[in-house]
Amino acid sequence: MKTKQLLGAALAFIALVSSCKKDDYRKLEKTNPSEVQFTSRILGTQATKANGNTWDSNDEIGVFMKQGTGLSNILAGNKKYSTNGNGNFSASGNNVINYPEAGQVDFIAYYPYSADLKGTSLGFNISEQSNPAKIDVMYSNNAKSLSKGSKTASLEFAHKLAKVELIVKAGKGVSNLTGLKTAYNNIPTLSNMDLATGTIANGSGAANVQAKVTAQQENQLVEAILIPGEYSAKEVVFSIGSDNYKWTLPANLNYESGKKYTYNITLQLGGSVAVTGNAIITDWISVTGGTHTIGKDGGTVTPPVPTGTEQTIYEENFGDLGAGNRIKIDQYTGFSNKTVKYSNLYTTGWVDIRKISTQDAHVWFAANRTTGLKIEGINTTGYRDLKLTYILAANGSGEPVEGLKVRINGNELQPKGVLGGQNEFSVQTISSGIPAAAITIEFDAQSANNKNGYRVDDIKLVGTK
Repeated sequence: MKTKQLLGAALAFIALVSSCKKDDYRKLEKTNPSEVQFTSRILGTQATKANGNTWDSNDEIGVFMKQGTGLSNILAGNKKYSTNGNGNFSASGNNVINYPEAGQVDFIAYYPYSADLKGTSLGFNISEQSNPAKIDVMYSNNAKSLSKGSKTASLEFAHKLAKVELIVKAGKGVSNLTGLKTAYNNIPTLSNMDLATGTIANGSGAANVQAKVTAQQENQLVEAILIPGEYSAKEVVFSIGSDNYKWTLPANLNYESGKKYTYNITLQLGGSVAVTGNAIITDWISVTGGTHTIGKDGGTVTPPVPTGTEQTIYEENFGDLGAGNRIKIDQYTGFSNKTVKYSNLYTTGWVDIRKISTQDAHVWFAANRTTGLKIEGINTTGYRDLKLTYILAANGSGEPVEGLKVRINGNELQPKGVLGGQNEFSVQTISSGIPAAAITIEFDAQSANNKNGYRVDDIKLVGTK
């Protein structure tokens, strides 16, 4: 979890692009030095829950503190922690977990919380889709080797089910979509997650499931959270009054854990069906769906099997350190990604990692100095549709984005614009010109253009493969 002062415009932008931001959080105060408290973030191309928000007020997670492999040695089991919506989680009464006086521990957490676990198995039912966020099963096992001297533990949650989103339009002979209903017929509704491993069991309890339908200005948005698995020849039936439109899914179609599949659907009279192209995908881990026209009363479509997944190639959030601290880049060891090389771009000037009261660990490019950061060892060979994102702020108001140059393999690929208020972060995106090869990323601040200092965080590179 990261504390950021984000521009309102940046927040709207983040909702549209595939960027994975850390959720804002306030500093937690411990009344007991042994008490465990948690911050969190949700992994994915866009770090959101199924309802489009990061966390809702009163969301609850279950937490296990343990030692050893899996859940073979549980020190605290299925404790309920809740948030007010900012991503910080705390507990009360008998649910409070305290670190042991000595030794290291690991944490496993899951969402949504259940008081009725069967051993260490979370059972769930996806037949009720009216509030997808309530069945958006997530899992975290990244918080490891922590002890009484550790700071607030950060939990990284991954989506464990699959999400399918249909953007439905009215085509020839269909005057409007008022009253649209959408059913997934004969699909599994029951499953469980092994909390020791995060594994989702094969689904059972086949039934017809009504998806959530939300009216938009011109289209209808149909959403469903599904149990991962094979959906060969399953039927999706769209109904408007007495008119039905059937979509038969193809053989060998497998919806995978943690992935979101989006399709553009056009309903029209007659039996003709056309596959007209690929969809634009956002949210979770991106998977290409398609654009389809579906005829009335039995018209079927065989969409293409997804042809690539957007994957995170490289990501860095610069770890964590105490407020007020600053460490030169060549002396810092707390990087979240340790597979690449970080160094100063210039021998006569340096950048450092620092944290202040309103911002967590980030790279600082000091004002009126020529400094730079070099990142080496990233390989994008075999990927396409490459995109680099990072968040940028200046220690002054209205500073130019171009004051901090960005180069990849020596080629300047520069976002343009003006930053907002002092230390207000906004997302910068480079979506063209990135080669599929071994690459080096450089952030370059020249003294003549850097009047107040720049801050960079949450660097991320994604591509489709």
